[in-house]
Amino acid sequence: MRLNEENERCLLYLDAFTRKPLIATAERQLLERHIPAILDKGFMMLMDGHRIEDLQRMYSLQAISSYIRRTGQSIVMDEEKDKDMVSSLLEFKASLDSILEESFSKNEAFCNTIKDSFEHLINLRQNRPAELIAKFLDEKLRDGNKGTSEEELEGTLDKVLGKDVFEAFYKKDLAKRLLLGKSASIDAEKSMISKLKTECGS
Repeated sequence: MRLNEENERCLLYLDAFTRKPLIATAERQLLERHIPAILDKGFMMLMDGHRIEDLQRMYSLQAISSYIRRTGQSIVMDEEKDKDMVSSLLEFKASLDSILEESFSKNEAFCNTIKDSFEHLINLRQNRPAELIAKFLDEKLRDGNKGTSEEELEGTLDKVLGKDVFEAFYKKDLAKRLLLGKSASIDAEKSMISKLKTECGS
């Protein structure tokens, strides 16, 4: 209810860009800060009530979060492999998305766990992963990639991790491409901007 109220306030009198960070802050204050207390009280109730499915789900969510963070950290923190970081992250994400669909029936809780774990990874090295993602996109959208079909390019844009922190890097590269006439496809640029708009707001 509180999150919905904050969302309504954003629609009424705040800039659309503030919605995502505001909701994230509200979630942190209302939920994350209280996780130990919630688990302490709720876990006993689940155990006493023999709530097998709920306990399984809780364990699975913690296990998958731990797995993603541990595996992803080895990708993000190895500076010697920076040039392969984005493609490795995308492969890892594609593998997780496949498991989400085939094993977890696109369950929303698992979907959110994967998203939150990836946001954690992107923030591990300040702006470096975000900058590399923006550079990766810049290379894909430049006219030097004319061997790539529209379908392949669209697929790549869909896979890229939408994250507010790389918006600034992306804008700078977009401006350069447009001013220097280096874009491979204006349709692809529009498509990416549309995806960013959905992810980050106008």
